[in-house]
Parts: sequence; structure tokens; C-alpha cells
Amino acid sequence: MTLEKSARESPFLRFANAEYRRRGTQLRRDLSNKTYVHSLLEHKTLGGARLGLPTQHAVLHSTEEITAEVLGDRVALKFAHGWSAKGVMLLERVGEDRYFDNMALREWTLEEIREKQQAVAAKFTRKDPAWIVEEFLHGAQPGTVPFDYKFYVFQGQIAMVAQIDRNTSPPRMVKLDGDLKPFSVGRDYFLRLKDIQPGAPVVPRSAVMLSRWAIELSKMTDAPFVRVDLYDTVDGPYFGEFTFSSGAEVRGTVTYSDDMLARFDHLFLEARKRLNGEEAEPLTGWSKALQDTEDEVLASYPLIGLTAYQRFAHFLYNRGSLGGFRLAEAQSALLESGEASAINTYLCEAHMAAGRRARVKTAPLVPALLRVGRKVYRKLRQVRAQKSTDASGT
Repeated sequence: MTLEKSARESPFLRFANAEYRRRGTQLRRDLSNKTYVHSLLEHKTLGGARLGLPTQHAVLHSTEEITAEVLGDRVALKFAHGWSAKGVMLLERVGEDRYFDNMALREWTLEEIREKQQAVAAKFTRKDPAWIVEEFLHGAQPGTVPFDYKFYVFQGQIAMVAQIDRNTSPPRMVKLDGDLKPFSVGRDYFLRLKDIQPGAPVVPRSAVMLSRWAIELSKMTDAPFVRVDLYDTVDGPYFGEFTFSSGAEVRGTVTYSDDMLARFDHLFLEARKRLNGEEAEPLTGWSKALQDTEDEVLASYPLIGLTAYQRFAHFLYNRGSLGGFRLAEAQSALLESGEASAINTYLCEAHMAAGRRARVKTAPLVPALLRVGRKVYRKLRQVRAQKSTDASGT
């Protein structure tokens, strides 16, 4: 199915395209404003736990206000009305008025930062420009830049999680299903490799509350679909943004198989029924298990120790499957019985699935190609020898 045909026939993609051009409701426009959302979520709790919000150091209304004093030594600079990482710079000072941008993986002068941000603002002319200067978070996964975990949620039903690693260029992406198990790139979804490359799946350390918060935040919207962007930091779940129009789908950076897109369309239509107060199919899988468990239990759910998690996750992401199996063992040891045992089962299975996928991903491709090459070479040598024998016999 072509992207153009999909966009016409798919309710999910039609919605994403329409929201990309212009937000459909005032609430969605408000929820796309990061400053407004921070004030909205500041005191919200789930089971007594709060969602982490990056500390906002300043809100600027002109690029001239972007100064060395405001940026400090390590900071995240974000265009307040952008989405899909537009205008995001993760800056570390490397010299006088010079900064390394961990998003672009290059250095900028202070003046170049202003020019880049002014160019971003020019693309959003319907809104008064504003920039947020906030805390640069530390992630639990490998790399300086925290992994994005983008939850594709249909009014309480998690359909997919996009894991984004921006520590490389182009970024690495892995798609997880609604139960946090990896989809197959090249079968379930397809990447435009000049823009994004495959990675290895790493189930977040704070998967329980990341997922529960994604579900809760989706229900705060008036949309059948929202992508809730969250970070798994060393201090637990942190909020990123609401996105109603995922740029990856709109621009064709990521496309889906017919079966996967049909699943999204079905969930989109069921979510619309729930919004309209109509009878809809019940939630399933991980999403149902989370909502069937008391929030207080989820908020106090034990986590794999940070040092152990980081060691195993680094091995899984960079070297292979053993890291995933070790994470599964560590997860299993946390809770073997009790009212949240079903939650632990989901997580153990997700870690195991990540390990199996890493084993497939890191299979020794070069030796395999060499083996095939040797077979072809031997066959050609046999053919040539036979031809030589036939020629000498005539």
C-alpha cells in the first residue's frame, strides 16, 4: 500500500495529517504548548506519585534573550510550540560562547544558535514565538541524550511505543508493541534509512509508571489518538510532550504494513466510540493489566537497581542478547507473587523478547556473507574446471 493511498484510506493517518496542518480543537492547541502543560501537570499525581517535569529555568520571547548566562553549562533549549523535536537543542558549553548540541552532534556558536532558532520560529508564524530553557535530563539507557519513549495511545489503549535514540546520526528507532515487545522492522514497519536507522529494543526501567502515565495523559485529551512522549530518567518517568500529529508518519519517515495500519485504524475508531460515550471493545493486554491494578501498587512497584539496569541495558544495546536475558532475570527476582505478579510477567516477557530480537539483530552478517561467497566461489571454480576439461577433451 502506498503512503498516498494509506493517507487517504486510513482514519488514523487522516487524523494525523489533519492535525499536522492545523490543530483541530482548542484543547489540543493548549496541550501542544509546553509551558501550559507544565502548569497543568505540576500537581497531578497517580497513586501518590508525580510525573517528573524538567525544571524550567526561563521562558524567552526573543532569540536575543538567548544568552550565555541563560544557557549556563548544560541545558535543553526548546521552541515552545514545536513538535517532532523541531527546535530542540541539548547544549553543553565547550568554550566561550560555543556549545556542543547533542541533538545535531555538532558545535554551534551562540549566534548560530539564535539563527537556528529564528529559522524554526519562522515555520510557526501563527503563534507568538517562545523558547523554554530547561533541565537537560540524564537517561537510564546508554548515551548522553535520554532515549525518547513515544507512546501511541488510543484513549487508554497503548498500541505501540517508539524508542528513539538521538545519540547517533541519523537517530536509531525501534518500535515496540502494546505489550512492550519489539515489532519487526522490514515486516511490521519500514524506515527511511537516510533519516533514521534501526536500533536494539531496551524495555525502560520505569516501564510500569511510564506506561500508566501515558494511559492517564491520553484520557486528558479530546482526541481518539495522541502520542505521549516520555523519558525514562535515572530519577524515573519524565514528561516530554503531547503530539497529535506524529511527523514520522506524516512525512513518510516510517510506514507500516497493511495489517499494522489496520490495527491502528481499528483502535482509532474504537477510541472515537469511547469519546462519544458509545459502547466500545474493552481494553486488552498490558494496558488492561495496568488499569486493573491499583495506582498505589503501581507507584510503589520495585525497580531493577539503577547500576544493574544500566550495565545490562548497555550490553543489550551495544553487544547482544545476554543483556536482555539478564534484565529478565533481574525483573523476575523483584516480584514473584502478589497482586502485581501479572505486571511482572509482562515485563519479564518483554525483556526476554528484547533479548531474542537483539540476538537476531546482531547475528554475524559478515561471516554469513563470507560463507555464501565461498560457496559461490567453489561452484564457479567447479564450473570452470569442468569447462576446461570439456575443452581439452574435444
